[in-house]
Amino acid sequence: MSTGETIERLLTGELRSRKAPDEAAWHAIWQDERLGSLDPTVSALTGGMLADRLPWVFVAGYQSAIRTVFPEVPATGWAAFAATENRDDPSVDAGLQLTSDGREMRLNARKSWIAQSRLVEHLVVTARDGAETTACVLVRRDQPGVTLTHRDAPRFLGAMSQGYAVFENVRIAPEHVFSGDRIRRFGRNEPAFVMLAGVGFLLSRLAGADASLAASLADLARGLAAECDTPDPSPPALARLDRSLQDCIGQFAEVVDAGAIPNWAEDNRLLSMYSERLQKRGKTAQ
Repeated sequence: MSTGETIERLLTGELRSRKAPDEAAWHAIWQDERLGSLDPTVSALTGGMLADRLPWVFVAGYQSAIRTVFPEVPATGWAAFAATENRDDPSVDAGLQLTSDGREMRLNARKSWIAQSRLVEHLVVTARDGAETTACVLVRRDQPGVTLTHRDAPRFLGAMSQGYAVFENVRIAPEHVFSGDRIRRFGRNEPAFVMLAGVGFLLSRLAGADASLAASLADLARGLAAECDTPDPSPPALARLDRSLQDCIGQFAEVVDAGAIPNWAEDNRLLSMYSERLQKRGKTAQ
């Protein structure tokens, strides 16, 4: 079955959210449904439909974006894209250094935001070498020299653990070093996948409450899926799709008891989190 056919099956089926009151429960559902093994576009939409709250929507889209840009990440277990640094303190700059024999690399870095920090198994870490060339390296959480700590009660997407990472002289195999060009690609792909997961979430919560809105969301899902399936999503197309999504969110809040969605008041900005960036990119690309 093609990706398009699978999308149509999801849009016309009866897939409904599954109760996941905490991150461990959502991790178990993600594993049981083998979402990491699905086509990333299908995984994002499926995960969004299964999610019972918005942090899990983010995880569904985020994991799909990571596996699209970094297919080397194992299908089992969660991964995180570790890029954010403390720009106010130059002592925490990332470093990627070749050892003297030239056969392996050592990673020394500090990152200030790690998604799903308590359950993540792999990290894709951005780093700079002595020539200021940026690269990405794939690291296992359990490698010697990797330390993860966790934030206390984050407000936004607070059900998802969020933390910090320190990498001290971590051995990196050459096959786990990727071009820095993928960093920009991830930045272009992440919004499309998270938005697609968000549309799946809204659709699954409608449960027939508004046929017209459901049809609009289904069209939006098809458009986002098409962008997710391209190596380089179109900025004007994503800007247009984002505007449609924002319209649908307003209608959704009118026909559904959004207050019944856990922490909706704080977390619903996930669905507009990329809007400003997407609109700017869309205008620049015209």
